[in-house]
Amino acid sequence: MVSAFLIDAINDPTKVVQELYEEHTGDIDQFPAVVARHFSDVFLNSDDTLREVLPLDVNHPPESFAHRSLVRFHGMVQDTSSSPEMYLASLNENKCGGWGISQNMPASEWPSSFDYCDLKEATALWAVTVPGQTDWRTEELTSRSYCGSSSSQSPPQPHKFPVPNAPHIGVQVKIYDNEAAQSLKATDVVTFIGILTSESLDSEAESSPMVPSLHVLCHKVQSTSDASPTQELASVRDDLIKWIADEALAGDEVAAQWLVLELSAKVYTRVTPLLPPSLTLSRFPSPTPSSPALPTLHYVLSDLLPQYLTVPLSLDLLNKESFSPESKDEDLHSGYLQVPQGTTLLLTENGVQEGKLVEKGIMNIRAVQEVMDAQTLEYSFPFSKFSFPTDIVTMVLCDGRKSAFFQTGFTVPLETKPSLKDNLYKPRDQIKIPDTVKLAAYRSFLAAAKRCFGTVQVAEETSQHIQEDFVRQRQEDPSITADDLIHLMKVARLLAASMLEHEVTVDIWETSKRLDGSRRKRTP
Repeated sequence: MVSAFLIDAINDPTKVVQELYEEHTGDIDQFPAVVARHFSDVFLNSDDTLREVLPLDVNHPPESFAHRSLVRFHGMVQDTSSSPEMYLASLNENKCGGWGISQNMPASEWPSSFDYCDLKEATALWAVTVPGQTDWRTEELTSRSYCGSSSSQSPPQPHKFPVPNAPHIGVQVKIYDNEAAQSLKATDVVTFIGILTSESLDSEAESSPMVPSLHVLCHKVQSTSDASPTQELASVRDDLIKWIADEALAGDEVAAQWLVLELSAKVYTRVTPLLPPSLTLSRFPSPTPSSPALPTLHYVLSDLLPQYLTVPLSLDLLNKESFSPESKDEDLHSGYLQVPQGTTLLLTENGVQEGKLVEKGIMNIRAVQEVMDAQTLEYSFPFSKFSFPTDIVTMVLCDGRKSAFFQTGFTVPLETKPSLKDNLYKPRDQIKIPDTVKLAAYRSFLAAAKRCFGTVQVAEETSQHIQEDFVRQRQEDPSITADDLIHLMKVARLLAASMLEHEVTVDIWETSKRLDGSRRKRTP
């Protein structure tokens, strides 16, 4: 049964805010929190009620909504550096002035005098469509939406979206519950529910562009599910590896297994760094003139992961585009690497031709390497630079024996089956997609493996076995160092996570050694 509160909130959110204001008898400074609680109770307690609110997205752009419509926007916080906006919280006749009401009033209706104590601040920030959010994830979030048409208008502030020239929504977000807004930071993925208007980007400037503005009633930051993995999910691992190998890696199941290990990684701790290693798939052939430009792996990963981006590297792209955010004229311009935590990035080097890297290209390569090595991204401001934490899984495809630009944690030379080599590049409609149930199981398995990675421990018995094994290997081969041991421990943790095991056992350790040994035999 749909509640009356839900119907009222959807039909006329401004009226509901006014009614709450008239009922409020406490401190006016606490009223924004009262509004946030009310709308959170109405919409955020279940996915079903949340989906009753129409989405603001590329298929339902701002111009398709009536003025002051209630919308939900699932987006990434891109810029939090905007100054707070002043608004008149209380108007004549006990009327509320927040949530765009006073900002959108004709000058003739403004009170002739007002108490300066009624001037309050709203937090202003810029949010964009989640970069790299895959189609299936978007459909999952907007399953209750009506059928709309994509926007014919260019998005405002296009330099604030990480991927140049990509369709997206950019919106000015205004949050009146300032205490709740304080915790929001750049690259957070948030679902905002609010009242949509069109307003000046800078209310204090004489001439400023009009942009979509969302007056937030309540919001929810995306969190990672902590559901426990099931034995049923663990059983799909081998099937998933074979599907990736046959469809996207020309039958190379060893490379597919390393790919699944890589997709199982996430940032667990930064104190004693346990970070996702990076992966290079080398000897990966370049596309032929008659084949698609993107590898089949791009489509396979898009069907498996909720947040995923392919960046087809070229000297032109490296030298001209931005990979790191940079503030220009007090406006934060985005870059390819300003993506949400949990994003997987595939960098393809097959399009790189001979030529010269200019300073910007060199800085872009350094930025990617910094993400690979330390999971941090530098934001540049006029008089300072600050590094912010990331959690990005990075993979590289190259046709040489190693990456031309990057030093990755693992390099796995591809070994293709001649009969399946054409599968490396093929149109999306030629990919054999598993049925809906199996595909959902693959997605759930990879999500569970990521959750598992942070919980993997080494049992005391296994620890003793590893120490003795390492001493024995050093005696047999003095060239083996402590770095080799650290490397194998990473492999063992990844392997355990990819098996949805919370503990590195002796069997997993021995399997890790064999897996890494098979990789090393391939390395030229």
